[in-house]
Amino acid sequence: MKVIKLRSKTPRIAKHLTTAATRRKRLSSNIRKKILWRQRSCILTATAEHSSPSY
Repeated sequence: MKVIKLRSKTPRIAKHLTTAATRRKRLSSNIRKKILWRQRSCILTATAEHSSPSY
């Protein structure tokens, strides 16, 4: 009986590990996107300020 119980627990642990990995991957990609977006917006504002003529 004990062996069967252990077997039933292992897939759950594996599933949890994979979900944790995918969550980490998704979070890191989201952070990367945010950083890229921030950089792009900063560049756009800098170029807009530079290109507009100051009187």
